[in-house]
Amino acid sequence: MSGSEPDALRDIVELFERRREVDGLSALIDALAQSAGPTDLASTAIAIDANVFMRVSTHAKSSLIIDYLASQHSAPLVLPGQAVQEFWNNQIDAVDTVATKLKKSFENFRAQIEKVPEDFSDFKSEMNALLDDFSEKYGYIYEGATVSKTSDFLSILKDKAEVPYCPRPMLHNIAAHRKITKTPPGFKDTGDGDFFIWADILYGLRKLQLEGGQFSKVVLITNDTKKDWSREGRAHPILTAEMNALLSAAFETWTLDKLIKEIEKAVE
Repeated sequence: MSGSEPDALRDIVELFERRREVDGLSALIDALAQSAGPTDLASTAIAIDANVFMRVSTHAKSSLIIDYLASQHSAPLVLPGQAVQEFWNNQIDAVDTVATKLKKSFENFRAQIEKVPEDFSDFKSEMNALLDDFSEKYGYIYEGATVSKTSDFLSILKDKAEVPYCPRPMLHNIAAHRKITKTPPGFKDTGDGDFFIWADILYGLRKLQLEGGQFSKVVLITNDTKKDWSREGRAHPILTAEMNALLSAAFETWTLDKLIKEIEKAVE
């Protein structure tokens, strides 16, 4: 165990037990005002959720994302240990067991839509729009090369990213208490996976900070839109308050497209 690990764990437990002051009210006011400061990507720590691993590798601008994260980003890059587990448990399972049936059903449904008489042109247009939206958001699931591309992407990040695992057993009771009190993240789920995503991020970044790492903002790249993470793109105020209390850093949740926009601005 490195010298920073016991201190980081102590600080996180103090935070979760509210023995460290958390200014939830100020965070709530900022969230309601939708106030978000400008982003200096060079001083922004980036955490990546499991649900974007495959989408990064299959995105039209994947080369831009991968090149920036692997070779240009100077602030911490974090892959929570819990996200690695969930990727294998959930995302790979979706490809292996759902993809073939989903692709066939999707293609058959689109073919049937094309047979709809012109009298129902409005319905036909609406259904095609929905199918296009589905394909854009989830088409990566049934692309045959998805797993291979994702493996390549993760290999590139292996040498760059921090992969923290906070100690699990001693946080078990804290996770249960947070769920009972609907403290984000994870109270919308039956398990504690989202809580440990959050705990891993905080633990890893606190260790890095104690070792001299510097950053002023933390963003989580995620497709999770449940309200225990964010609401209309604004991070839950309690998450923002906890991040600020522990790391004196701002916190935001971004989609992959938002990250791409910020990368494009940073490399102009």
